[in-house]
Amino acid sequence: MGFEPHMVDTVYRLITENMEQVYADLPGLRYRGDDGRIVTVTFREFAQDIRRCVGYLNEKLGGAQRRRVCLLGKNSYRYAVAILGLLAADSIQIPLNPYKSWEELHYELSLVDPDVILWDDANDPWRDQLLAEWKDRLLPLQECTRAEPAELQETADPRALAMIMFTSGTTGRSKGVMLNQWSIMITGRDSICSWRVVVERARQMGYTDDRFQLNHFSTLPLFHIAAYANLLHWPLYGTATNMGDARSLYRDLADMPSESMAVVPSIAEMLRRDILRDRRDKLGPLWILMCSSAAFSRETLLDLRDHGILIIQNYGMTETGSGGLVNEAQDEGHIATAGHTIPCMEYKLDQGELCMKGECLMLGYYKDPEAIAQAVDSEGWLHTGDLAKVDEDGYYTITGRKKNLIILDSGENVSPEELEGLLANCDAIRECVVKEKGKKICAVVFCQPEDQEKVRSYITRLNRTLPLYKRIGAVECSNVPLPRTAVGKLQRS
Repeated sequence: MGFEPHMVDTVYRLITENMEQVYADLPGLRYRGDDGRIVTVTFREFAQDIRRCVGYLNEKLGGAQRRRVCLLGKNSYRYAVAILGLLAADSIQIPLNPYKSWEELHYELSLVDPDVILWDDANDPWRDQLLAEWKDRLLPLQECTRAEPAELQETADPRALAMIMFTSGTTGRSKGVMLNQWSIMITGRDSICSWRVVVERARQMGYTDDRFQLNHFSTLPLFHIAAYANLLHWPLYGTATNMGDARSLYRDLADMPSESMAVVPSIAEMLRRDILRDRRDKLGPLWILMCSSAAFSRETLLDLRDHGILIIQNYGMTETGSGGLVNEAQDEGHIATAGHTIPCMEYKLDQGELCMKGECLMLGYYKDPEAIAQAVDSEGWLHTGDLAKVDEDGYYTITGRKKNLIILDSGENVSPEELEGLLANCDAIRECVVKEKGKKICAVVFCQPEDQEKVRSYITRLNRTLPLYKRIGAVECSNVPLPRTAVGKLQRS
């Protein structure tokens, strides 16, 4: 407990120093148990279960070091334990999104060819398919804390491949981003600039060094880089993680009072509406919002700020281990920018496109040299696809997308080309463009007037086969061919 964090740079030290010594008796993680009651786990107990997970993995795999292990399940305490356990065991972990279609999941599983799959068999929508094809490699996630605690060893190389995290690609085929534990731990170290702003506000609010422990509320899925990185960063600061569910956000927030909360734009807007309607009490002691995943409305941020909320923002990518730009500014001129630089990265604008390189950068795309050649140039610069400008104070503002990838308010990425390919299967559609409009995925379609109803019926049926975040929410039909560029390409704007 206290204002000064205990900074370390490897997962081994995070567990053996921060969790088992410095913050050992403080709450480390809370979650709702199967009986509906809130369970509080101290950092020491969390670390002990991580050791048990390492013991379990070593037992089942005959040694877990450098073995490929997929994680498939929804947020849970054991999922969090498994993430740190796999890092402590020096395995190569692959967190997968269970909400994807079976075709997408099957592609990712086949690509990485895991030694085992740690899965939540009670909640998996693809249970039958997994049992049919991967039965011999399935291990129940629920059992990962039932072994004897293992002795831990420092990793031989913190910069070696430790994780493959899939992210959407512009062709619809996901790419496996290869990361090491160093890239994520180093962004935690560089978060100290944001922590100092939090501490300054805490002192103004009357906190003292001997009674300062934050509780951070998160509903973001652990298979996304933002929530994953936070799981490793908060133990640096002795902050407890409260694992909630977006479907029961206010109930969970009431049962696990939190000073800090991770939000995407849609949740921030919901909180703003409640605050403006004099429902601030629903948020309990909340006074910090950690904003990431997509751009936030300036009006929303200013309204939240004016009602006592401290805004901390992060611009990052899976390809940078969540590192990138940070923004703690509360003034009107800077609050809606993407933020300023962090020490472990270099930055430049190349014809207006934001480029980054440094210690956070990925090792590459798994088994996809062509994709890495397109994303990272010969000098090691990652081309983000985001157009940006930088002001005289060093704050970057994202002005648009060089690539076509749609980033929704929920933080999900959607490939327009993927949806356009599915729409092309409808013989009534002559041309189509998919784009974002009014915060919805919109399909602009050229078809004959008599075929419009046929097109809309096809899209309704198609939506039933897609994850919620990929569903087409608006359809615009044109009786004439769609506009094209001078070189004959369909215009997206």
